[in-house]
Amino acid sequence: MNLKPSIWADRLAPSPTLEIKSIADTLKQKGKKVYDFGVGEMNPEIKLPSIVKTVMSEAIISDMTHYSPAAGDPELLSAISNDLHRFDLTHTPSQIVVCPGPKDAFFKTCLAIIGQSSSRNRLVAFSPIYESYQNIPVLLTGQPPILLPTTRHFLPDVERLEDLLKQDQTIALIVLNSPNNPSGAVYPLSLIQDIAAIIEKYPEVGVISDEVYRTIIYDNHRHHSIAAYLPDQTFVLGGMSKEISGTGLRLGFVAGPETILQTIARVEGNTSSCVNLPAQKGYAQFLQQDTNLKLRYDIRDQLRKRRDILIQNFHQLVKCATWKTPLGAYYFFPNMQGYLGKKTTTGNIIQNDQDLALYLLKTANVVTIPGSKFDRSGHLRLAYAINPITIEIGIQQMAKALDQLQ
Repeated sequence: MNLKPSIWADRLAPSPTLEIKSIADTLKQKGKKVYDFGVGEMNPEIKLPSIVKTVMSEAIISDMTHYSPAAGDPELLSAISNDLHRFDLTHTPSQIVVCPGPKDAFFKTCLAIIGQSSSRNRLVAFSPIYESYQNIPVLLTGQPPILLPTTRHFLPDVERLEDLLKQDQTIALIVLNSPNNPSGAVYPLSLIQDIAAIIEKYPEVGVISDEVYRTIIYDNHRHHSIAAYLPDQTFVLGGMSKEISGTGLRLGFVAGPETILQTIARVEGNTSSCVNLPAQKGYAQFLQQDTNLKLRYDIRDQLRKRRDILIQNFHQLVKCATWKTPLGAYYFFPNMQGYLGKKTTTGNIIQNDQDLALYLLKTANVVTIPGSKFDRSGHLRLAYAINPITIEIGIQQMAKALDQLQ
């Protein structure tokens, strides 16, 4: 065959989370007991709220399977607008576009702003970094993102960002992600304000604020959006995927400056046409009912219990790791460098985090994702939106395997 993929598409790395999920699913199909901390997904452990299921079912039965406007069903746009007001944001329905998942919203926002021929066509992100932030800029421009390191608490270094913006005139977008995947870090208000004060000096630079975990914050910490300080420069990403356990339903949204959102709506109309209407109706009714965020906070409380179980067991059993307790999302990102360089019982050396993840998978049937997949080597990511018993036994099995290293 003489057909070849485009150079940029061919360079696209596979999604590490979906790649690991495939391995875990294969093991399960072979009848193995797997302790799966790999994929970031609540379902089926924490169910999609029943109101969404009911409304979606009724919408299908009522033949609500036609197109909606490209930007989204008006009922949902109004519901999202009202919900954003609960987070101190003032976007109107005309400043919102609904997409097939937050990841798709990120892609289409980037597509609307950056291109190979644009004078500003570079994206800046902070390490550790979520997979899409790494891959999508390559697909659009052939260039990877500019990565800035974070502190030991996984928070952006404001001075580094300011220095970069002063020196580099090609930057178009800066990505913020709080609560953060993979670290679980939550950006404090003072940091958000400091970042906003810097970016405000560069009105030609936009911000993509990934806030898909905005309701999953623990220990009396609060979510703060930079859009409250930079409304004309910020694109807020959200959706039902992680907030209410609707990953497979693929419904996300982007909210931001109306002029650019009109462009994103045209991109949506020419690519996906629209998001399936039953999912839109389900999410709209959910947002209209959960005005006090009780249903979402109930989900958060279930996840907090799992976090605490994981931390307790990890602290007691895993002796050569260091970590920062996650304040949000449902990921644990310990530094495992204390185990690198050690030997297995068969004499193999654990040289890096990928070796360590493979060793845990083969020896203990424990699924983790290497931190190097998120541009922070020496770490492992554990997603803990799983059964509490699985967490306890999984960490026990992990600790036994780690204790065998010499």
